[in-house]
Amino acid sequence: MRSKQALKMAQRLGDLIRQHRTLHYTQSTFAKMIGVSRSTVQKLEQGETVKSDILFEALVVLQLQGSLLDEINELAADVGGYNTRQRKTNKAQVINDDF
Repeated sequence: MRSKQALKMAQRLGDLIRQHRTLHYTQSTFAKMIGVSRSTVQKLEQGETVKSDILFEALVVLQLQGSLLDEINELAADVGGYNTRQRKTNKAQVINDDF
């Protein structure tokens, strides 16, 4: 059983992959490029369960790696999580060296 958040992310990524894939490739051509069957591409685009390496290869071929982080950030914001791109920075400390 998958959580609502996981289902939502899978659907978003599937939509993103489908949108970008249709600009350049048929499902059959794209499937050959990432080394899977056309039915696996259909599953991927519908947000169904596929192996993570297939998802990552699809994102790399379509040059959408950064979009994965964007989707994670958006999903985390939807559920009240944190932003993965936020980083804690050390504030500059003023050192009093007047002796």
